[in-house]
Amino acid sequence: MRAAELAAPGAALRLVTRPIPEPGPGEARVRIEACGVCGSDVFLQKGGFGDKVTWPIVPGHEAAGIVDAVGDGVTAVTPGDQVALYYITVPPGDPWAARGRPNISPYVTRMGVDVDGAFADYVLRPVEALIRPPAPVPPTVLAVLTDAVATPLHGLKRVAHIQPGETLVVLGVGGLGSNAVQLGKAFGARVIAVTRSAAKLELARRLGADETVAADDGDVVEAVRSIAGGHGADVVIQCVGSAQVDEQAIAMGGPGGRVVLIGSSLDHFRARAVDIFWRELSVLGSRGFVPDDIRDAIDLYLDGTLDVEHLVDRVRPLTEANDALEDLKAGRGFRTVLTT
Repeated sequence: MRAAELAAPGAALRLVTRPIPEPGPGEARVRIEACGVCGSDVFLQKGGFGDKVTWPIVPGHEAAGIVDAVGDGVTAVTPGDQVALYYITVPPGDPWAARGRPNISPYVTRMGVDVDGAFADYVLRPVEALIRPPAPVPPTVLAVLTDAVATPLHGLKRVAHIQPGETLVVLGVGGLGSNAVQLGKAFGARVIAVTRSAAKLELARRLGADETVAADDGDVVEAVRSIAGGHGADVVIQCVGSAQVDEQAIAMGGPGGRVVLIGSSLDHFRARAVDIFWRELSVLGSRGFVPDDIRDAIDLYLDGTLDVEHLVDRVRPLTEANDALEDLKAGRGFRTVLTT
């Protein structure tokens, strides 16, 4: 089989040939049909995961495919089933998983970081990491639902617990923020979208944003607070990798508000305790997603709630995996999806 692997931090992807793996007990072999290219893949390439990676490694965690073979004891899926792949597994009895939060377990094994991922023709996964959609979904769509949609869904539904009628500010209208806009509307919120790009502001309006604010036009915090009634928003979801925007997000939260940080930055941001406790503001981290987020995303797509056309407009074959990473670095489109 073909696989696009990283030999070392800073290296380009190289296309190699490997033996097709055989599933062991409790495992399934999945023939990959599509895999989204995500910022985490660039982070991996830069060596961002440090010494936790055993090189060479095959990236790819936002994937969908067809079950090709199963190991002993597997009955939940059969060859021919379409599946979405959940990228995390945890040891049996993991206490965080028992509370429905496998994504934050210290003992996670991550496909595409700790074990080989889906920039390949085939991948092995434990059967519990496979999710069967209730109806067929185009492979490129199913792939991006597993992360680009599931991540903001997790932040809004399971971390912020957003409620109908609340005001939501979405900072950044990229691969995550664009979906936060339409998810916010699906959950009944009034949505204010903030971004620098005029084209992305237009996209936000198309996806349902009630108000839009150009991030580089004057005092963006004051503009958002004014639109939100002068006191700030109920929920702010920060989808930009910027410490400065983290600070803006906290300033935009209103009394009793929840600020959800999804955009990742290694830089420190500043906050004053008085500004947080005076408003009883919650500043919350949201890490990835859980399997139920993928199931919810699939259901929202199948019932027509979600528009994912903007996420699957750039598709490349596996042989162009390096070009796909460059698409992401250069900001060409919201997602590039690799197909095999």
